[in-house]
Amino acid sequence: MVYYSQLLGKPILDKNKNTLGKVKDFCFVDRAKYAVISGITLDVNGIRKMILWENVKEIVDRSGDVLPIGIYLNKCMEDLKFLEPKGNKIQEVIDKQLMDIDGARVIRVNDILLGRTGNKFILVGVDTSTRGILRRIGLEFLAYNKEINIILWKDVAPLSEDIKNLKLNVKRERINKLHPAEIADLVRDLSLEEKEMMFNNLSNEKAAETLLQSSPDVRNSFFKTMSFKKLARLLETLPSDDAAAILKMMPTINNEKILRLMKPGISAKVKKILSYRNETAGSLMTTRFLTVPEGLTARETIEYVRTEMPKPKHVFYLYVKGQDSELKGIISLRELILAKPDDLVSQLVKKEILTVNEDTDIDDVFNLMLKYGLLAIPVIDRNKKIVGVVRINDIMEEMIPNKIKKQRISKHKKLHKNSENKNLIKPEQDQNEVQLES
Repeated sequence: MVYYSQLLGKPILDKNKNTLGKVKDFCFVDRAKYAVISGITLDVNGIRKMILWENVKEIVDRSGDVLPIGIYLNKCMEDLKFLEPKGNKIQEVIDKQLMDIDGARVIRVNDILLGRTGNKFILVGVDTSTRGILRRIGLEFLAYNKEINIILWKDVAPLSEDIKNLKLNVKRERINKLHPAEIADLVRDLSLEEKEMMFNNLSNEKAAETLLQSSPDVRNSFFKTMSFKKLARLLETLPSDDAAAILKMMPTINNEKILRLMKPGISAKVKKILSYRNETAGSLMTTRFLTVPEGLTARETIEYVRTEMPKPKHVFYLYVKGQDSELKGIISLRELILAKPDDLVSQLVKKEILTVNEDTDIDDVFNLMLKYGLLAIPVIDRNKKIVGVVRINDIMEEMIPNKIKKQRISKHKKLHKNSENKNLIKPEQDQNEVQLES
């Protein structure tokens, strides 16, 4: 194996062992699993130039070898082409903040671990340990007994546009797959510009969920980065309850301005939710739930669920409505799956159901759900039409004390002790995919 800091300043020698210059940096091309070294930079007559990696024969970085330490080329100097450096530079990554996607945390890059896979020389991972810093200044022996923490390159993503062109779509997709609470933890450690960049890389729904999980200071900084018009367009893409929850975080005068910029139909739905008194079922309910006509069979209902299920989240029950849209009953997903294909929903439905009104106090809702072990409870209006659902995760979020909510729990603390460092490479371990220089 070899570290970036161990190759900086080393001589570059041609086929005849003539020294061309010293290693100033490495250029690389970022890919999904790793970044491939594309060239070495050096100074030629005081001008920074690049030699393509295809001209490299071997790297010698072992004391006691017959060959001097350095990078050896497969061509003579007169046969080499010196190009203008292009692409990303490792120096642009060193000392920068990146995001450990797997660990859901912000890290500082102290050194880069380089290695081979096939005929490619690649960035295997980043060293975030104290040893990485000391290695760069030639004092690694001071931390010889300390652990080296290597995070795989595939698990890191940029947090700043200072790292040119280092914006892989695959890494954006992986960021979007993180839990909103993990993203909220990450965002807390970023600068205002980095927060803006992070939110711009999220889908609208994930950005909204992250905001709802974030601390007040993160929310305020996010609101500062977006115009009212842009925020209105964002809220229009969200379910009404999420849009209302976000607006509640802002000053009332701003709410009114944003609502005026939204489409009238969507704005009206959001205003309705905002009109509910705080600490009532109406203020806590989600407007995402599944209703089915009572005339369908079990087979038809399952097909309907397959079509509509991606839209609501945390669906536990289906709510059956009659021709007048009045709530007629409830059926659990379990009961639906176990039913015979031709059974009518009207035969399966449980008609004696517990409901709450829009103005029911949250404490009463909580006690009712706790008493009967409910995962969700429907909210009805005065005409007995279902207008929303209070889910168990929503009610628990409301009842948990703020002190506990603010506690930051590392993702890796949830893992078993034997697997808590699964994203780390120990340099002394053998790797099947990557053969490291030694």
